[in-house]
Amino acid sequence: MHGLLGAVARGIAVSVLVLWGGIQVWAQASGEREWSDASGKFKIVASLVEVKDGVVYLKNKDGKTIKVEVSKLSKTDQEFLEGGASPFEMVESDDSATKTDSSATKAGASSSGGAVVGEYDWASPVTVDWDAAEEFQSMAGVEWKVPLRESNGLGFEPKRSALAKKSTFHEWMHRLGINPLCKRAVVGYTVSFAVPKPLSRLSLVDLVEGKAVNSEQVEANMRPLTVLNDGVSILMVGASDERGGYEMGDQLQVWRLSGKKIVRSASWTPYVLEKEDWGKKANAAVVDATVVGDDLVLTLSEKGHLALWNLPKRTPVWHARLSGNFAVAPSTDGSLLAILDEKVVMVVKSEDGEIVGSTTLEQNAHVAWPRIAWGPSGKRLAVSYMSTVRLLDVEKGEWLHSYNSPSGPVAPNAMSYPHDDYVLIDNRLLVHMPTKIQVCEYRDAGQIATVGDTALIAMLADSGGLLAPGKFPHPAAEKMLEKAQTDPSVFLIHPGVAVTIDVSGVGGQYQQVARQGLEKAALASGYKVVPSSQIVIAGYVSGPKQEAVSYIGSGSYVVNAYTSTIKLWWQKRELWQTGGSNVPGMLMTKAGQTIEQALAEAGRQPNLSVFESVRFPEFMQKPSDNQQAGNRSTALMSSQFTLQGLVDGK
Repeated sequence: MHGLLGAVARGIAVSVLVLWGGIQVWAQASGEREWSDASGKFKIVASLVEVKDGVVYLKNKDGKTIKVEVSKLSKTDQEFLEGGASPFEMVESDDSATKTDSSATKAGASSSGGAVVGEYDWASPVTVDWDAAEEFQSMAGVEWKVPLRESNGLGFEPKRSALAKKSTFHEWMHRLGINPLCKRAVVGYTVSFAVPKPLSRLSLVDLVEGKAVNSEQVEANMRPLTVLNDGVSILMVGASDERGGYEMGDQLQVWRLSGKKIVRSASWTPYVLEKEDWGKKANAAVVDATVVGDDLVLTLSEKGHLALWNLPKRTPVWHARLSGNFAVAPSTDGSLLAILDEKVVMVVKSEDGEIVGSTTLEQNAHVAWPRIAWGPSGKRLAVSYMSTVRLLDVEKGEWLHSYNSPSGPVAPNAMSYPHDDYVLIDNRLLVHMPTKIQVCEYRDAGQIATVGDTALIAMLADSGGLLAPGKFPHPAAEKMLEKAQTDPSVFLIHPGVAVTIDVSGVGGQYQQVARQGLEKAALASGYKVVPSSQIVIAGYVSGPKQEAVSYIGSGSYVVNAYTSTIKLWWQKRELWQTGGSNVPGMLMTKAGQTIEQALAEAGRQPNLSVFESVRFPEFMQKPSDNQQAGNRSTALMSSQFTLQGLVDGK
């Protein structure tokens, strides 16, 4: 991230603490300031080294380390460590204040009879006339004439903002909602466990000023989708289920802050009876929303129904019904949409749904858990499905680099594209796409959202909250990659590495199949199979063990379950593992075959295809002596987000 520092020297783990925004660096060579105790009698000029377990470690100009408890520091120093309090409040413009119904400003306004929030008078029901809106169909083979932007960057430098601390231990943070057009973001929080009723609240953040309004709680179970273009209204969606008795995912509301109180509109359901639920028609949930213009907002349903709305009037401008596997991503300015619809990748104009270019994935691609994202230059797209991540050249419509995640499927809501050469997988693992090297594992962020080349990292803790901008990769990760590419000793696993196969953990009747499968997989991963090596690929099969399984709408059954496991070992140290079961996650029966018969067939032997289909890590560094047990990261380094900054390890 921009302005961050890290260090790794001669294999010794070093920790360096830095301020996220890149404005001020906390390290032992810079960032000196005056520190004082609570009484003001004792003062010292020093730089911050680390904050750990309530103790601050400082380094003076003579290079000596001094430690002091945080609680004994002055109030000014404690606020400095926490990132500063938030003494300001956003003030609504005069016109928005006059449009707000002051009689409905109390917290917890009824979702069924909410207030008129600005121009969003949703108290009366509305029937959506889909036939009156333009509809486009997914189409492969459209000539690639995508208009290129000079940049897909944010266009301004956001500042870090202090957020409120956790209200209770069980409160959690939702995905961030960001509107680059009005330069604001919203953070949502909900607590629904160990409380008599669910409570939700918001932090509305001015990204340019670094100011946040932290609202009071209201009785609701909702999360933010985005900030609308007026900068003070937030589009919300329900986060409860039928048993919860609160707002569900099919319901939208508009919330607005009046001081710290929340004013809520009535609920509106845009996708009525658009899905089958246990054989009955049900409303489809809204999963995402993007602001395109002052009154124009795109929404996406769980069933792939994409619609551009005049939101105050609740009328669709155009819409599209995508297939069962889909993903949508807007450009930073909202003018273009990248759409993955099954195996078709399209770029579409947001204002009218015109397709300006389309291409396809290979026919044998299994598109599940899909995700698509724009690169910061606007000249590349990242597409992920199952364990595969691919880059597409937007200028030419041609595929570039491809990466297969050895840890399994990529989470669909946790893949971002912060740098044209790097993809952030599962909001933690930064992969350099040209070399396929896992460079850094980032830990302990509450939420991460990437817009162009800027990442916004949100933190929530008992002691405080923070929303901070940053860049991926941060300087220490760049240096680590440079070192790794010039120093072969960094990697224990690399293309051409010699490995040996051990199938002694597989039952005798399956050993030959397991060995052949693992040898084939090792060669496909670029390894060299030899009779004896310190690096061992080991296969295991456990079972059978009778387990109860159930399938939606089909009841419960008993099956003989086997578990197939694959591990990488080095000097009796486990480096990496994966595996699979013979119990099908989705059961397909043959003509005339019952579920019991299909499960009986599956339970006859282990899933031996796991051994052949596995893909091993292309690069893996040698584990350090102090690497924690159970840490299976194959990244070159790790960095931990804290309220004080980013701590680089390894």
